[in-house]
Amino acid sequence: MNNKKTVVALLLVAIIGVVGLTVAYFTNTATIENEFQTNSYGTTVEEVFTSPDNWTPGTTTPKTLTVTNSGNLDEAVRVEVMESWMSKNGDPLPLKQNGNDAAIINWANTGEWTKVTENNKIYYYYNYKLAPTETTSTLLSSVTFNPLITNDSDCETDTSVSGVQTVTCDSTGDGYDDATYTLTFKIETVQYDKYATAWGTNVEVLAAKPEPPQPASQYLAENATNAANAEYNNETKGKMFIFTHGEGTNAVTESRYIGDEPNNYVYFNCDDMSSQSASTCEVWRILGVFDVERPDPEHQGQTITEQRMKLVRGSDFATTMVFNYTNNTYNNDWTVSPLKTFLNGDYYNRSGDATSYGLKASARSIIDEAKYYLGASAYSGVTTEQLYANERGNTVCGACNSDTKKLTWTGSVGLMYPSDEYMVYGNGVNNTCYTNPNGCSGTNAQAGWVYNTNVREGQTSPTYTWFLSSYADSSYNVLHANSDGHLRGSHSSDSNGVRPVVYLKSDIKITEGTGESGSPYKLETIQ
Repeated sequence: MNNKKTVVALLLVAIIGVVGLTVAYFTNTATIENEFQTNSYGTTVEEVFTSPDNWTPGTTTPKTLTVTNSGNLDEAVRVEVMESWMSKNGDPLPLKQNGNDAAIINWANTGEWTKVTENNKIYYYYNYKLAPTETTSTLLSSVTFNPLITNDSDCETDTSVSGVQTVTCDSTGDGYDDATYTLTFKIETVQYDKYATAWGTNVEVLAAKPEPPQPASQYLAENATNAANAEYNNETKGKMFIFTHGEGTNAVTESRYIGDEPNNYVYFNCDDMSSQSASTCEVWRILGVFDVERPDPEHQGQTITEQRMKLVRGSDFATTMVFNYTNNTYNNDWTVSPLKTFLNGDYYNRSGDATSYGLKASARSIIDEAKYYLGASAYSGVTTEQLYANERGNTVCGACNSDTKKLTWTGSVGLMYPSDEYMVYGNGVNNTCYTNPNGCSGTNAQAGWVYNTNVREGQTSPTYTWFLSSYADSSYNVLHANSDGHLRGSHSSDSNGVRPVVYLKSDIKITEGTGESGSPYKLETIQ
């Protein structure tokens, strides 16, 4: 059986208004009328779209609409929106079919426009004063012919050809097929200080557009203390410190929380981002703010460098884990480590063995992949700065078979670097641990918050905790922090504590909190 169905719809858009000037107020209403097959531009109104040849159910047509103040006075802007459908036979059609909008207007920048119904008319008020030469954000992004809309057709069956049944369906002219949709915008502007009286509205149009929210990484870094100019003391101990590694054009600037009790507590891995508290979230710690590379989602093979916050779980897992011991073979290659696979598999997805404590959807929504450094290092006879350089150096792990591609790894969940633990002793916090991590222990180690929180969940004393870096000149040793605080190497078959590390996306802001233990930061995505 052959089916022939014809569905044709023409989208028609008109922008209509009235130009006028009153004695009481300066007013200006722009009028532009156009069909959807053409583009139309005005001095105060700009409409941009690409007209489809055949508008069918499921088709989305891009369309934008902005208003520019081309005069010399501050203005308020509102847009009246009207819709209508007309059948092929010239009869009005309802805007909905079976409760579904026949045409779906995809509004944009809804936070900058306020929808109200006044005198049985639908208006969208631009929320901010429009100064001379300024342009509003677009009111909409596109219009979609709802795919749920069905056509109205007459069908005839033809069996004149032996063995062949042909069904031909043509539009009745009474439905949404072969119809015309008209979307009308009436754009009105009025002198800003008279808008409430002129329009008789209670809608508040703000005198100034608020500054866009500042990303948390930028806010924290800008308020950090330069380690080169300020010593760690009682007045600065809660703050973040700026450190510079290297010299000249190769210098790297980072911001870190140091000392024994900085203000770096943050709610993370919450049941729901809209409700953040000690009962609905885990409390993690902010290691610092770093320039981080990640894959560019729009350009394959390229990367993006962003300023991002680095978080570490507030404590080790309740159970210890092996780094890599497979088929009775030691292996210190992180890229093939079962621990790496677990953290970026079951733990990341909150599945399998990590169903009860893995990352929830709220956490996954605000983290992103990042490039981690895997350079190997010795654990004795090195300073913290040398550790930092070795992590980013050219010495691959012993089990990596000289594969320099394994000097870095890109993923979602990693572990701390050795430098993450021992940098917290910098800037005068504790020179013993800073200059000789292998000799850091006891009361010296207790001067650093990372060591003090290397504690298995449910316990009270620090434990052996894995680092991301392997031990140089070995195929089976991985660096770790001892329970007394000093840096050591451990067989990859050993079972040590695990503290996951993640990098937040760059568009995360702080909404509440001081970062103190009793007031952790609350995070939110910038809209």
